[in-house]
Amino acid sequence: MAPTALRTRTKYLVPAILLTIVGALVASILLATPRTPPAMLGASGSLDGGLARIHGVIPLEVDGWMPPTPSAALAEPPGNEVHRVRILVELTAMEQDGLSFDPSRYTVSALSTGTWKPVWFSPGPAKARQGESINATLVYELPDKAIDLALELPGGPGLSLGAGHHRGGK
Repeated sequence: MAPTALRTRTKYLVPAILLTIVGALVASILLATPRTPPAMLGASGSLDGGLARIHGVIPLEVDGWMPPTPSAALAEPPGNEVHRVRILVELTAMEQDGLSFDPSRYTVSALSTGTWKPVWFSPGPAKARQGESINATLVYELPDKAIDLALELPGGPGLSLGAGHHRGGK
C-alpha cells in the first residue's frame, strides 16, 4: 500500500475508532439504571415489612471490637486496601405479617464499583412480629477507597453509610 493511501486511511480510521468508543461510553451512561438514593445516615429507611435505621458505622480498627465468640471469618486480619466495618442496624416490624431478617440479603454497595456481603453477623435469620425490633450487627470487608456506600435493604432504597466507615475517619 502506498504511503499516501495509508495516511489517508489512518486519517479517517483513528477518528472513527475514537468516536465509536466515546459513543459506547455515553450510551452506557445514558442507559444505566439510576440508583435509588439511599436514606441519609441516621434516618429511617423502608424495607419489606418495616423500617430500618443505622445506629453505628464503626471500623473495627477504631475500637478493636470482636464478636462474643471467636469467628474464623475474623481470625485473620483483612487483606491489603480493605478494612472491616461493623454496622449496627435496628429493624422494626411495622406490617401485620411482621418482618423477616436474613443477613445474607443485606449487602453494602458502592456507586458503580461493586457489592459486598457480610463476613459476620448477629443474630442469624430471625422474625419480628409487628411492633417488635431486631438489633443486628453486620460486619463487612470494604475497600479502603470505596465511596458513596449504602446498606442495601430487601425491598427498600438502602441506608447511607456516610464517610465514617474509613479507617480513622479518613
